[in-house]
Amino acid sequence: MPRVGDTRARILEVAEAEFASEGYAGAHLQKIAEQVGVRKTALYYYFDSKAALYTAVLETILEAFESAVGLLDDPGSFEQQLGELTSRINDLLAGHPNYARILFRVFVDPQPPEVGRVLPSVQRVVERLMRFYRGGVDAGVFRRLSARHFFQSVFGMMLFHYAAPGFSATVLGVPDIFSSDVVAWRRDEALKLLREGALDPKSSGGKPG
Repeated sequence: MPRVGDTRARILEVAEAEFASEGYAGAHLQKIAEQVGVRKTALYYYFDSKAALYTAVLETILEAFESAVGLLDDPGSFEQQLGELTSRINDLLAGHPNYARILFRVFVDPQPPEVGRVLPSVQRVVERLMRFYRGGVDAGVFRRLSARHFFQSVFGMMLFHYAAPGFSATVLGVPDIFSSDVVAWRRDEALKLLREGALDPKSSGGKPG
């Protein structure tokens, strides 16, 4: 008999794929239950509603992003941290193909009220990234651009590539954007673009204060 923790993890795994493919409104608990191999009623032992299951999936995703952004608390120059952050976010999205699609839907589809539970996590990630950029500007490392626009531009650049894999593959002329060589290519190109756009040419890299 499967352990409770194993079944819950399997439900989250299947639900993640279903929400990525169908969105919150189009996802069906019956379909999720069938793929997990349990009755639909058994899902309610772990999650009391579709909204609760959806929110749990979002919490898992946001925990991963908070962990990635946490590197900004480690020692290193602003330039080094920019490179490491770009690599981590790229590899996180590449390693979890459903994450970008779900996050994209979060910001364009109607959401259940329960999603309000994850807003503090979103806010922490956004504020940490904008604080990082402002710190780099104050240190003379980054160009004096709007931190808000910096976040919007980087967020869109990193997310859309993996949220629309078919389109991205067509543009790049590759069969699969999730292959290791294309992931590395995307990582390098994103980093070059960010360095060119964010770093002040007069800067030597500067360390966070």
